[in-house]
Amino acid sequence: MGLQVPGSITASKVSSFKECGLAFRLSVIEKLPQPTTLWTIRGTLTHAVLERMYFQIEPKDRTKKTAIEIVRQVWNESLVDNSLEVILGPGHSQAGRDALFQETIALVLKDFEAEDPSHVNAIATELRLETTLGDTILRGVIDRLDLNDDGSLTVTDYKTGKLPGQIQENERLTGVYFYALLCERVLGTRPKSVQLIYLKDATRIVATPTDQVLRGLESKTEAIWKAVCHACEKEDFRPRPSRMCRFCHYQELCPAQGGSLALISDFKATHVANKKRCENN
Repeated sequence: MGLQVPGSITASKVSSFKECGLAFRLSVIEKLPQPTTLWTIRGTLTHAVLERMYFQIEPKDRTKKTAIEIVRQVWNESLVDNSLEVILGPGHSQAGRDALFQETIALVLKDFEAEDPSHVNAIATELRLETTLGDTILRGVIDRLDLNDDGSLTVTDYKTGKLPGQIQENERLTGVYFYALLCERVLGTRPKSVQLIYLKDATRIVATPTDQVLRGLESKTEAIWKAVCHACEKEDFRPRPSRMCRFCHYQELCPAQGGSLALISDFKATHVANKKRCENN
């Protein structure tokens, strides 16, 4: 019978399939949730603050003081809708929440070291684009799209983790090249540059999405899509053991880690029960 083929492909899905076929199946096809961590919460808050600052605030008014005020706004809104309480759970102390708040401020302020927000002409934030490639749909959400003085475009992607090594850097550049490809196909304009902003290190990595790069990306993406379809048909998503396995939340389901796929239903049930428990508390 086979497994259901995903409805679309994104940069993160491409990366996930390349890293581990089994983890791709569990997250994308089986839709098994992964626990939210303090790091992902901090990243979500930081992205929300920067989106608001660049979309709602005039360039001349983008100051550190304004940025801190936006952090407070986003934080308070999260408290009102109870999203922080549900995610953090009752087991976290007020000191832990205070530390998360201060860490979010610190990350946002690092953007002022990496670039000058008053000189950025952001024409879109959290821009959702979609197009077709062969028999699949490409989708992506661009953190920020900038219009440069010469009329060209720059795709900006924020990263809240640490600066990667060369191999990881190339992989993450592939993600912003993916967004450049979407711009070319949907907007009819290829961005002049793409940049990764590593907030923790206040570092910008800038690259040029050449025709060769984007045509190569198209070919690789089509090949990966065909591999995904074949794996769905054969129900054959194999684990790829690596040093990253120790960070994987699917270990109890992975045969390479002594787990079993027969536990998928139990895994889902446990997550639903834990989520309800947090909401009730």
